[in-house]
Amino acid sequence: MITSIQIILSNSLRLHCFPQLVIFYHFTLFRFLTVFVFITIVVSLLYLQYGRDVKVETGSLNCSSEFYEQKLNVIANKLFVSNKEKFAEKMIERCIDNTFHEVRFSYDITGYPNRIYISVYPNELSRKLGVNHFTILYRAGTESDYVYNVKDHPEMFKIKIETE
Repeated sequence: MITSIQIILSNSLRLHCFPQLVIFYHFTLFRFLTVFVFITIVVSLLYLQYGRDVKVETGSLNCSSEFYEQKLNVIANKLFVSNKEKFAEKMIERCIDNTFHEVRFSYDITGYPNRIYISVYPNELSRKLGVNHFTILYRAGTESDYVYNVKDHPEMFKIKIETE
């Protein structure tokens, strides 16, 4: 009957007799851990950049008998926004289509806005610190901004991006 002491002794003798086996074992373990850590970092960065949807944190409305203005604070949930124009078009489209998960707009009661302001923060930490990444302004390109609404006359509106 083989005891655990005999197994330990035979293993230590085997490793002691074959030092290149020990070096190979440690090198293989190190290579495996390096690849594992690298893949984990890459997957984490991809998730942080592409795996999360935007979040509407707060919003306000300025409304009178003549105009309706909508202001939003959006957290992009990204490490960085590479194409601000494309991101701005997508956010304006989501405002008009009312497809944000956290907020629903009452367009049936107040109608569609005449202006939309969106302050974009790249992530939650920058919002808490008050570091605004950029602002999206969607307004009519005419002298009288409050004649047209964003849904019925999109050809009259222009997107302006202000970086801070």
